[in-house]
Amino acid sequence: MVAKAIAPHEHFELSTREIERSGPTFTIDSVREFMSAQPLDHFVLLLGSDAFNGIPTWREHEELVKLIDIVVAIRPGVELQRVPGAHVRIIESEMFTISSTEIREAARTDADLSQFVPTEIVDDVRQIYGA
Repeated sequence: MVAKAIAPHEHFELSTREIERSGPTFTIDSVREFMSAQPLDHFVLLLGSDAFNGIPTWREHEELVKLIDIVVAIRPGVELQRVPGAHVRIIESEMFTISSTEIREAARTDADLSQFVPTEIVDDVRQIYGA
């Protein structure tokens, strides 16, 4: 579905590194792999504020925040926590308040999914989560 969703965007590139890796996948491992494979590129980790607030529970989070800049999209109703050592940039924008649960419910009730997901994957989402 990601491949279909990003197909119209020529500057997006799909990586399957995490699904090809055997065993558990941790963000720190992916960051190290990308940086090692493309040392001249600058990477950022894009997270919603809810995910960012959970970073202290992530594997090797102290090293992660040293390695990569983090861009945080503030989600409605979520207060941003301080994560020591993190280099953070904030995206101030209106964000969807829709949840994955609501998307699944919309698929089950035959609601218009194009307001929640790219039109390229509406049929896939409906097939997976619909009635």
